[in-house]
Amino acid sequence: MIEDDRQNIDQAGTNKIAAAELTPEMLLEVSDTDSIIEQRYFTALEWAMVDQPHLQFRRCLFVDCDFSEANLSEVSFEHCQLYHCDFSGANLSDSQFTHCSLYDRKRQRGCDFSTANLNQAVFKGCDISTANFSRAELFDVTIENCHAQGCRFEYADFSKVVSRKVVFSSAHLVDSNFSLSDFEGVNLAKCNLSGCNLSEAVLSRVNLEGANLSNTQFSPSAYQGLQLFQADLRNADIAGIDIRHLDFSGVKIFDWQMAALMENLGFVVFADN
Repeated sequence: MIEDDRQNIDQAGTNKIAAAELTPEMLLEVSDTDSIIEQRYFTALEWAMVDQPHLQFRRCLFVDCDFSEANLSEVSFEHCQLYHCDFSGANLSDSQFTHCSLYDRKRQRGCDFSTANLNQAVFKGCDISTANFSRAELFDVTIENCHAQGCRFEYADFSKVVSRKVVFSSAHLVDSNFSLSDFEGVNLAKCNLSGCNLSEAVLSRVNLEGANLSNTQFSPSAYQGLQLFQADLRNADIAGIDIRHLDFSGVKIFDWQMAALMENLGFVVFADN
């Protein structure tokens, strides 16, 4: 079983940890001097509701661990593998995940971040496929160069209430694969999603007003109630969009993209020589 877990290498570049290097542990006690934890293997770790901010984990393996409702603010995971871990309701604000795998390919399971506080968290070069971020707090989150297929973001909150009348949204979801992911009901107004793959994603009732969608593969499977006012879709692949069901007011595209939209309506478009 241990060897099987270690064969579950992610697509994001995490190096395989040799089986002989680690002994499985079910307990983790942190002293005042243990700010960096390296080369450890934890299984069925029960860290629900613990208060352990500012830790650094490097090249560690976590399997079936419970971090629900824990305070892990400003914690960093570098080149770690986290398989089927529960972060639901946890405080992960300002946390960093760098070159980590959070997807168990053998069991086809992701991690659970539902209702977690991930404000200003960073995921770079990670595999977070099928992770559940539903109803999580994600203001100013960064997801960059990640595999994120099949993630759930239903009603996640990317916004911050500045005053009673002003709500500011911020997220940097760039150059990542969000195909088959579910963003239903999410406010991503003025957020940066440039270079992302949104093929077959669910964008029903999503607010993308003023968002940067340049260079995206923009062919969602569902987009009822999608708001795109003043969004930037320049250089995006929008060949599968039916503009009869969307308000394209103020949307920025190049003239050559208009031909693809017209062809979807049945027009035969000729080049103007």
